[in-house]
Amino acid sequence: MTQAKILFALALFLVAPVASYADEPLPQLEPTTLSQNEISLIEWVDKRQDEILEELRQHVNINTGTQNIEGLDHYRKILTVELETLGFSTREHESAPIDVLTCAGGQIEIANHLSATINGSAKNRLLLNGHIDTVFGPDDEFQTLEVDASGILKGPGVADMKGGIVIMLNALRALHAQGRLNNANMTVLLNTDEEIGSLGSRQLIENMAREHDLGLVFEGSSKNLVTRSRKGLGQVRLKVLGRESHAGAAHEDGVSASLELAHKIVAIEQLTNYDEQATVNVGVMAGGEKRNTIPGCAEAYIDLRFPHRDSGANLERSITEIAQRQFVNNPNYPEFPKTEIWSTLHRPVKPIDKTVDQLIAQAMSLSVLIGEPIVGSQYSGGGTDGSIAQGVGLPTFDSIGMDGAGAHSSREESTVASLIARTKLAAVMLNRLIDAEPF
Repeated sequence: MTQAKILFALALFLVAPVASYADEPLPQLEPTTLSQNEISLIEWVDKRQDEILEELRQHVNINTGTQNIEGLDHYRKILTVELETLGFSTREHESAPIDVLTCAGGQIEIANHLSATINGSAKNRLLLNGHIDTVFGPDDEFQTLEVDASGILKGPGVADMKGGIVIMLNALRALHAQGRLNNANMTVLLNTDEEIGSLGSRQLIENMAREHDLGLVFEGSSKNLVTRSRKGLGQVRLKVLGRESHAGAAHEDGVSASLELAHKIVAIEQLTNYDEQATVNVGVMAGGEKRNTIPGCAEAYIDLRFPHRDSGANLERSITEIAQRQFVNNPNYPEFPKTEIWSTLHRPVKPIDKTVDQLIAQAMSLSVLIGEPIVGSQYSGGGTDGSIAQGVGLPTFDSIGMDGAGAHSSREESTVASLIARTKLAAVMLNRLIDAEPF
């Protein structure tokens, strides 16, 4: 048996399902080898390892928190130039500001999104997606990339997902160097609001998904497990209005919005049901303005995760019922407290898909040949825009980016080895998909 076949046999062993949700094993593919063209792609990446790492440093060091419009605009302009250099035609897409249900009111501004297209003769229309925002604002202490002697990378968005953007760009550059983009039929979509649920870009993602045959999202993996299916996600905002009053001289004339919200939060948190894989998290809560004043307003921002749409709808309905229930009562002011609610199931459940399974199996077998093997698949409670794209019918493999850990925290990290290996893998997979027949 050749070395390639031995490695492929190992890959098939690793393809065995790793989570109880997946009774169905991933497909077994015929043994594969790398063509000379693909070996050349890998060599292109190998020769530029230092450049790729330096590019990642530059990307990570640009703050692109979702609310940092100036930083996102600057980053988008850099990416526009890079994609146009590769022969893509680019376009910006606006999203209207989003009204927020909070005590202070106001709107969330959304930076313009970027799309880039090559309309070649290839039949297989590919949608490559990534987001350029992070959860780290300009005032966060976590701002720059650090690389230690062992090759560990730490920085804001290094895995989620500046690393994925750099991987995508360099895979495309490797293909461009060989003329492989000349007949590609491909769109790159980079949105700026993924970290707040893609509330402004969802329709754009859906519209583009309907125009393509296959989706690749350059989000990261974890423990070298790629994601096979995902929970659905929702978010809810509550705003409670009470009656302000002096906390000492006229306590009896007040109706506490904070107390009302506290009762609601206890009831809402009890909706979590681990047996049914449905979770609720009141992630943000605030109320009142002064220690010695009965709070006149309080607010909460709530996260939902659910295994199927009915479960999500049930959570949304239950929270609405709790919002409408009155826990605090002052008979002198029966009109208070008042509660307003805003909710959305912003990301659909992403079920197992046979086409995506084919891509996962291919990625696993190729990764054994290339390095940093992907060791299996997982069911994830995390969300990506791949759920939105697949929700309108586009089979989407949504974890082809960096392998990392600690996302959304100052512990976020990945490795140089993952950066380089995943760049090679993306280049080889795209090389095969460009000329493939639509699945």
